[in-house]
Amino acid sequence: MKLPASYLLAVLSGFLMMLSMPGHDLPWLAWFGLVPLLFSLKGKNALHSHLLINVCTAVWSIGTHLWYPSIFGWSGYLIMIAGGLYYGAAFKTGYDMSLRIGKWYGIFALPVTFGVFEWIKTVIPFTKTWWIELLAKSQWTVPANLQLLSITGFAGLTFIIVLTNVALAQILASFGERRKLPLLPALLLLVPIANAVFGAILIKNHAEPRQTNRIGANVDLVNQDAEVIALGGQNQAGDGYLADTPEMRHKIFDINKELSAELILRNGPVDVIVWGENEFINLDDAEMIRHLAAFAEETGAYIAVDGVWETGGAMYDTAFLMSPAGEEAGRTPKIFTLWGEEAHGFSPGPRDYRVHDTELGRIALAVCWDRHDPSILRGYARHGARLALIPADDDFNGDSRFPYFAASDAVFRAVENRLAIGSGSTSGIAQVITPYGEMTAMSGVNERQAIVGTTFMTEGQTLYTRYGDVFAYLLGACFVIMLILSERSKKKLKPDSVSANSARPQ
Repeated sequence: MKLPASYLLAVLSGFLMMLSMPGHDLPWLAWFGLVPLLFSLKGKNALHSHLLINVCTAVWSIGTHLWYPSIFGWSGYLIMIAGGLYYGAAFKTGYDMSLRIGKWYGIFALPVTFGVFEWIKTVIPFTKTWWIELLAKSQWTVPANLQLLSITGFAGLTFIIVLTNVALAQILASFGERRKLPLLPALLLLVPIANAVFGAILIKNHAEPRQTNRIGANVDLVNQDAEVIALGGQNQAGDGYLADTPEMRHKIFDINKELSAELILRNGPVDVIVWGENEFINLDDAEMIRHLAAFAEETGAYIAVDGVWETGGAMYDTAFLMSPAGEEAGRTPKIFTLWGEEAHGFSPGPRDYRVHDTELGRIALAVCWDRHDPSILRGYARHGARLALIPADDDFNGDSRFPYFAASDAVFRAVENRLAIGSGSTSGIAQVITPYGEMTAMSGVNERQAIVGTTFMTEGQTLYTRYGDVFAYLLGACFVIMLILSERSKKKLKPDSVSANSARPQ
């Protein structure tokens, strides 16, 4: 294949993978989106294969992270490119290993390597906080494909997606050249099919819940409301304006109260209503607490809100739950605080994973970015939580793309731990999610509204809840073994044989 055609295929793969991600939500593209790139690499030398791979992953990363400049300014553009180069390094490493191994099991080198590299970026500083793109998230709107998460976490689904792409590329290359169907790649195509069938059956045949819960959630849009902002001191702690005057706090309360009242008027009684992460209430403000208690009694619902709690010489961004009896039902500080919040004076909450016993069941309270770190909601699930209520703020200067990635985090945490989740937001997306990742209600983005959905609680704990990232560790061990084998093969190969191997279909 001539170079111009090869580079066009690499760009095509980048666009296909971009379109499969949250916000674009064409999940089926992920299952073959890398095939054009794999074809473009056939017969290319090391330099061109490196360039082709990085062209693809740069397009993929840039198209997926167009919201970065809303957070980082001009440096966001550089970070988008850096993300593409990281994925490019992962892809190139796995691809080269598969060529060097040259055995039947070489087909697993790229899926294993990509899965390991993707997991690594979720546990190291900076990338852990801000790089929330995962290949597995392409499937966030397809619950049947997600049930594997309760066993392997996201690493298992990433592995299957890349494996499917590699198998398809080998099948098409072999059939095109020799009119022969290679057995192993053909058999490997049964893996994604089996995963989807298994997931669909699991969802259909799950145990009938003893009770269901109707959950409401607000999108109050207060960070984009000029009238609300004008009432405060224009101070920010990260991505949102601080409710730093009584007038601003009362206005935010009134907006959410009205949204909640309209929600009940339209849809009937609900068990819980979750507001966004707007920090409108100081938990030492007796007057505002009385207003919130009166509203909870009036609605007959639990109300989960976000406020500021100052205790023990520290200040916490805190999820607060008011019961229908007008009494406090629980409070939990935010664990995963961001730089802007810490610069303002907020401290990260303790990882004690306190769970609150209520008439509805055992409830965890979390705040916004706590959805992003898998260990946080897993910690609450280990301590017996069956429902998580999450006030969130996804308003990075009104960017319309970021909320989809944050929403996908909540879906993944629900399936991983079989948690029911209700989440409110300042700009969207508010969600109600079942323990199987089905969104029974989902708001729009940058639209003031209230939603209602039904969910339920399950019993027991998943393998992922109990053992965490064991599958990722297993992939890491496989990667080390394959790397050793590929390096041994590299030493045995002559330069001309390496060139010949590069012509093998991958």
